[in-house]
Amino acid sequence: MTAMKIASALLLTAGLATTAMPAHAAENGTVSLVLGVKGSPFYQALQCGAMARADELGLDLTVSAPDQFAADSQIPVVNAVTATAPDAAVIVPTDMQALVQPMKELAGRGTKVLTVDQTLADTSFIETQVLTDNEEGGKLAADAMAKLIGEKGKVMVITQPPGSLAQDARTAGFEEEIAKYPDIEYLGPQYQSDDPQKAAEIVTSTLSAHPDLAAIFSTNDQGAIGAITGLRQAGAVGKVKMVAYDAASAEVAALKNGAIQALIAQNPKAEGEAAMDAAAALINGETLDKVTMTEIVTITADQPELADKYEYIADCM
Repeated sequence: MTAMKIASALLLTAGLATTAMPAHAAENGTVSLVLGVKGSPFYQALQCGAMARADELGLDLTVSAPDQFAADSQIPVVNAVTATAPDAAVIVPTDMQALVQPMKELAGRGTKVLTVDQTLADTSFIETQVLTDNEEGGKLAADAMAKLIGEKGKVMVITQPPGSLAQDARTAGFEEEIAKYPDIEYLGPQYQSDDPQKAAEIVTSTLSAHPDLAAIFSTNDQGAIGAITGLRQAGAVGKVKMVAYDAASAEVAALKNGAIQALIAQNPKAEGEAAMDAAAALINGETLDKVTMTEIVTITADQPELADKYEYIADCM
């Protein structure tokens, strides 16, 4: 582990800290990466990709993250980054509206501001957005679910409260696509706020009201982990089909043991790498496309090798 990696890992553990002793002179510029939340397998894997690529590019990288995936937790982190005036800042905005003003202030200080994984309602001041097609991911989830349940039955979504552009897009894509199946009854979304216990409670209460529930789509790993707990408590694992976004280790294990039937996986390491490539290009005065897209893939239970390939592993700590 390089000194830069040690510093970055310490920053992520510290939460609000946004500065560190540089591992080397800032040969090609200073970059701050603000993740969506501490402890997320997805964001840990994204961090690993970013750290490795920053090392290759000679970027002086610092990493920070809020304790919760929420605007009120993240805004102080962004404000702390603003005070350090990095050459570029790569941010996972936790709310598409609430983060606009603090991120505008950061850009107004001369920092090149990029978003990764999530984005904002106002992108006029954002240099580029490193994204997956979240709406398409929701559609892939709907099609996978329809196939699993023979295109009939009651289904629901467990997601974040409105405000996260990525989560909202996944839900919207799912809703648009699932409407194409006339014999599927959509019960609507319920919100778990990155709280697995809340997701478990949603599942058990929904099964009490709808014991014939056929399938659940969770728009992120925390919701999926909680939903599996709820299914287990209700004795409904395997009976109620589960489609989940992401490929955290717990989700991959659940896919292999039959608790999850399909995953919609991103490539967080590639997102971290792409974000550092973009930051370096901007620091060097280059102009980028407004959006940089990264891959997304459906993984089913009969594809364990593909699940292993896309599993979100933080191997840089």
